[in-house]
Amino acid sequence: MFNSDRNPKLFTCRSFYVLFLQGGNHIKKCTSQYFLITTLKMFLFVTNIQNPFMKSIFCLLLLASTLFNNCYAQNDDEDLKKITVSDTILKARNLIIPGPFNAQKALLKLFPGKYYNITKRSGYQNELINWDIKTPDRKSYIDVNGYQGDLLFPFERGVATRLMNVMDFKDSTGLQYKVISFNHSEYDEEGLQTSRFTGGLLGLAKFALTKEGWKLRIFQPAIGGYGAFSNSPTPKPVLIGEDQYAFMIEHMNGGGGGPFFSALFLIAGTNGTYQQIMSAYGVKKTTGADEEVPTSWSSEYSVPLSKKKYFRDIIITTKGTYASSNLEGLPESVSARIKPGKKGKYSITTRYVYKGSKGYEAQVPAAIVLN
Repeated sequence: MFNSDRNPKLFTCRSFYVLFLQGGNHIKKCTSQYFLITTLKMFLFVTNIQNPFMKSIFCLLLLASTLFNNCYAQNDDEDLKKITVSDTILKARNLIIPGPFNAQKALLKLFPGKYYNITKRSGYQNELINWDIKTPDRKSYIDVNGYQGDLLFPFERGVATRLMNVMDFKDSTGLQYKVISFNHSEYDEEGLQTSRFTGGLLGLAKFALTKEGWKLRIFQPAIGGYGAFSNSPTPKPVLIGEDQYAFMIEHMNGGGGGPFFSALFLIAGTNGTYQQIMSAYGVKKTTGADEEVPTSWSSEYSVPLSKKKYFRDIIITTKGTYASSNLEGLPESVSARIKPGKKGKYSITTRYVYKGSKGYEAQVPAAIVLN
């Protein structure tokens, strides 16, 4: 916009103010290169100015711009804070969210901590709410990884809660409702999620549309730990009955370089709460970098129509490869049939039937085919 060959006397406060704002915009973009280039240009312009009064004004503005950049950089790198809240936030409550529904605002109502959007700083989508409870009654939740023990929630160092997804539903009566899923990890000053064999603590909340707004119907602050690096997989809705949805979690983990193993976990609403009602292990395996005879398999699940109104049967079909020298992760019913020195393909189909308070149980024998 400015040319250093122009007559210095033609410079005005207005034109320099525009340049100053340009530099501010570059600063807001957190691009130090832009800032340095713009500052250098401003310095060259100042040195060309003959009028002492104008030169003094421009020097002050240049100094202010530099100070602003330093302050901005410090704020961008400062430790994230947390807010201490009452333990009543973990209990049932009356809550109505006015429309249109905003999931992030709803989550902040559920967990009224310190909200941050550090996406630019992290380099990936990273919005979180940091909170703590001074004297919490911590409860134990199973982490399906099984390495670090159970998760004690709320965490001792504080909690970072992140929105995962929003699921929209409408039943046969026309009732609209939304279910939001969220992930709890231990509070970290830099907003990080760490520990390969620590799952993210999953929670769910259901809101139904009423005349007053979106009313909280079911609130389950924590269910269990799934996934890796304190990050739970995103739940996917599954229709398991008439107007009855549950949520499937595909948990995957393993050592560096693999192989990685997966299990399926089903979460459903029963008696006014969300809880895990099914687990299916060994449904997927990736090849590992150090496997001499690599094997792998994957699964699909379905819920066939039936006379059952609720909690219909779930069928999981697994297909993949096997080798007698590499039986890790294979179901016992499959590995027992593999003869020494053999390798090939296999499939196994398992039906899971709901058994009330016991949840879903696998029916035996499963249908197994070895090639």
